[in-house]
Amino acid sequence: MKIFWAFTRQAFHNSVVFRVEFWLRFLSIFLWMYTIQWVWRILYTQRPGAFGVSLEQMVTYGVLGMALETFMDVGPEWYISQQVRTGAIDTDLMKPLDFHLHMLARSTGEMLFSLGVLALPTFTVGFIFFGLQMPPTLEAGLLFAVSITLGFLVLFHLGFLLGTLVLATLDIRSIAWAYYSLISFFAGQMVPLWLFPPALRAVAEVLPFKSAYYIPSSIYIGAFTGQEALQAIGFQLVWVVILTLIARWAWSRMDARLVVQGG
Repeated sequence: MKIFWAFTRQAFHNSVVFRVEFWLRFLSIFLWMYTIQWVWRILYTQRPGAFGVSLEQMVTYGVLGMALETFMDVGPEWYISQQVRTGAIDTDLMKPLDFHLHMLARSTGEMLFSLGVLALPTFTVGFIFFGLQMPPTLEAGLLFAVSITLGFLVLFHLGFLLGTLVLATLDIRSIAWAYYSLISFFAGQMVPLWLFPPALRAVAEVLPFKSAYYIPSSIYIGAFTGQEALQAIGFQLVWVVILTLIARWAWSRMDARLVVQGG
């Protein structure tokens, strides 16, 4: 564990360097939060009873989805891609830590940096300007914390699997475009799954993507409570286990056919 946290701290400190990227990302999220809360307010003036929850809950859901992105979207796919293309992946493989755990440590460090430096100001702006509300109960807040942790692990392993494809394709840009499109749509980041058409909702309900935003946000606003919330967290946990096993199997297969560009 000491080695794991050493790499986590290293990734945290590396993230501090990119100050310009920090401000650009913060501005982008601010604009998205502003847009989302006004979209929902306008829709509620047209059909106030059509969305299953109150206006305040729906605005919180939409604004929260953007706030969560500030620290959830730290997958290792682009790091792995860069290391393979430059030939530097060999130095990662020589480190005294399993590569899968190394990437988890790195992503955890980046997530902690984003949580402390980017997410907290974003949440503050959401509370002050965009109607973001606190969880309705302490239980909802605690379950949200558990759910968001599992959501991060699901996103990490999906990103790790995407990065693993680099060892076969050497370029994942077109694949990544399709992957991010699936995440944006099926994760329910801005539009909850209960508003999807029945056929699309049936598909989205069995995919792991909803673990990232839909489940944590639904728990946060009180749409999932009690047994329903626990079942949703159980769904996330199952996918974490499945994706972990698939990720380790995929890496063991791809590592055997590694081709280092420039190495």
